[in-house]
Amino acid sequence: MIPWDWIKDRKINFEPGITCRLKCPGCYMRADGMSKTKNPIDYNSMAWDRRYNIPLEKYKVLFDVFDEFEFCGNLSDPIYHPDFIETLKYLKGKNLEIIFRTNGSGKSAEWWTEVFELCSWEKWRWVFALDGLPKDSNKYRINQDGEQVFEMMKLGREIDIDIKWQWIVFNYNQNDIDQGKMMAEHYGIKFDYYHSTRWDRPELVALKPMVEHAANERESFDITNNVKVEIDPDCLREHETKDLMFNSMGYFIPCCEQDPLVESMESLGFYQEKFHIDNLHTEEDIKNVFMSDTWQDFYMGLYDDAANAPKKCQNFCRKRNRIRDEKTFV
Repeated sequence: MIPWDWIKDRKINFEPGITCRLKCPGCYMRADGMSKTKNPIDYNSMAWDRRYNIPLEKYKVLFDVFDEFEFCGNLSDPIYHPDFIETLKYLKGKNLEIIFRTNGSGKSAEWWTEVFELCSWEKWRWVFALDGLPKDSNKYRINQDGEQVFEMMKLGREIDIDIKWQWIVFNYNQNDIDQGKMMAEHYGIKFDYYHSTRWDRPELVALKPMVEHAANERESFDITNNVKVEIDPDCLREHETKDLMFNSMGYFIPCCEQDPLVESMESLGFYQEKFHIDNLHTEEDIKNVFMSDTWQDFYMGLYDDAANAPKKCQNFCRKRNRIRDEKTFV
């Protein structure tokens, strides 16, 4: 059995909203992009009609249970949630560790000043997705005003906020990485670049860089029902544990990789009404979710019956050149 104290110490990938102003072609929540993919995902199967901007009054109980969060720009962007600033005000002084991931576009300097001042003296960090030099970032992040975003990143550093520049490598920016690093260093901004794993998607081929190799790049695998695989579950590793996710349908799921696969998660029982945020009011309510047969059977199944794990688990957490941790729980 997976103990509650261990689960409670996990970081929550927190995405209670559905709004983003950009139209990045590689985003799974863009209907016009998904229809062109090699393995197209039906837009309706991702339950977009069941996703919504969950209000602060519903989700604030999570902040009284868990201590570490990542406000993720996985399928939306946290800064566009209608209760975002009110959420920061509620969180201030609670001694929580938080990472905010955003494209940073479309908000005024006055808005950012208020946000950064709320972040002062907190263990909160910001990661801005700016793929390339500010003047070029909108080549992938369509509708992003990269130059204005960079100014807001500089503003954050002036207020002594922890700011990181996240740079996905594309062919239009691969030769500018050193310049980006120097710009970041000049303003006291951290810099991190990596390679996307979505290059098999036709709508991204034109953006594909010449240099594609990176240490954190994952391979793609063809998983079939008659192939037994060995998996190294990121969600149960003793170190570098994959985050739990609270998603825009109002449920906890094992990780963000499962968020687009609504039918799969539903068939495993994760989307039962009793697990919905509307019915979770106390820590005991949340504990009962994770100690339920649905969650416990899922976790132990990853160890004991890997061949029947969800396909996304078999793909994303397929054992590669790393040592699997010893089984921690019985």
